[in-house]
Amino acid sequence: MRVLMLCTKYPLDPNDRFMTNELAGALVAAGHRVQVVVTEWNAPLGASASTVRSGDGVDALVISPRGVAGLGRFAERITKWTLSSLFARREMRKVLGDQSFDLLVCFTPCVTVAAQLHWALNRWKMRSILFVHDFFPHHHRSIGLVPRGPVFEFARRLEEHLIRKFDVIGCIWPDNIAYLRKHHRVRPEQRVIWTPLWGEIASPVSQPKEVIRSEHGLPLDRKILVFGGQITEGRGVEEILGAAAMAREARPDLAFLLIGEGRLVELVESHIAAGGDNVIYRRRIPRAQYLSLISACDIGLACTVAGVDSSSFPSKTIDYLRASLPIVAAVEEASDYRKFLEQWGIGVSIGAGDATALFRAAVRVVDDQEIAANIARNARACLEEVFNVTRAAKRLIDAIEMPVAGYDSH
Repeated sequence: MRVLMLCTKYPLDPNDRFMTNELAGALVAAGHRVQVVVTEWNAPLGASASTVRSGDGVDALVISPRGVAGLGRFAERITKWTLSSLFARREMRKVLGDQSFDLLVCFTPCVTVAAQLHWALNRWKMRSILFVHDFFPHHHRSIGLVPRGPVFEFARRLEEHLIRKFDVIGCIWPDNIAYLRKHHRVRPEQRVIWTPLWGEIASPVSQPKEVIRSEHGLPLDRKILVFGGQITEGRGVEEILGAAAMAREARPDLAFLLIGEGRLVELVESHIAAGGDNVIYRRRIPRAQYLSLISACDIGLACTVAGVDSSSFPSKTIDYLRASLPIVAAVEEASDYRKFLEQWGIGVSIGAGDATALFRAAVRVVDDQEIAANIARNARACLEEVFNVTRAAKRLIDAIEMPVAGYDSH
């Protein structure tokens, strides 16, 4: 099968695996040909497009964003979403126009690839599947990235228009299937399924914690709580810093390590400069180093924000489990993620938005060695059963090949 994958995030560094390149690699390993088209959002505006073949046999067309700078953050974001897609369509037409594909794989938000999506579906008669990992623009309105009113309504209508083009729609939680149907008009013939996240599940190379900490300049005499991922809105960064401020006086044996990049890095650095010496910040590092580093920590933090009414799934969970870290999560009150942690016995959770509750939950896990030991035992079974990317690739193909459309929650 010839697969075309439209992505907004596809790391090309072999040491920096993400769910998109994990899936593409698994599809190639299963005998399919995969062409990825990715807009590299962190590249300079207007840089030239390039073609790359990864070590696992995936072909990638890498396109830089287009946008209008100097008119404010919101205007730049909107123009990047629109102009980048139009430019990417032109590049796709030049590079891929004489090829053919059997299956289109796409990820939300659809609006960021709207022009490519329209062109690809009109150019080739192929099946299509969409993975809904968050609900744009509802989630983005909740965390302040999309304003209420006409802008939100326009974005909602456009996203819904694009969602309705797919044959199969995959949601990361069963409850999100109901959310999708409530907030978007899904066509009766579209098939909606539950598709858990996936990723690399191998454990990192075992090394003594003291050696790893020394290599990275981390304290040897403290318990370290790590947050890895985007340092940006919607990730609970403020609550983590609030919990760290409480721990500075009440629990000086704790340190908080944040790893990643994003719009709130300045907030983290300002907190440290103002006396938050129990907070450590490291910029984004290659995946192999990242896994080694977090395996020398004691707790993995997974945080979102209050007021979001759909269940999200912090993808960092997979890496925490690979490193056998107990998970302390601060997520939406009604989130399926909270039930998931309890079901598998891999962590504890509280509602999002409460720095005090986050601090107390972290202290409880740090002080209870039995909790940590149980989570370490359960992590491997959870990885094998839920997150194995080979299973994810098979679910994708099975969903596309199933002839009967309709509602399906499994």
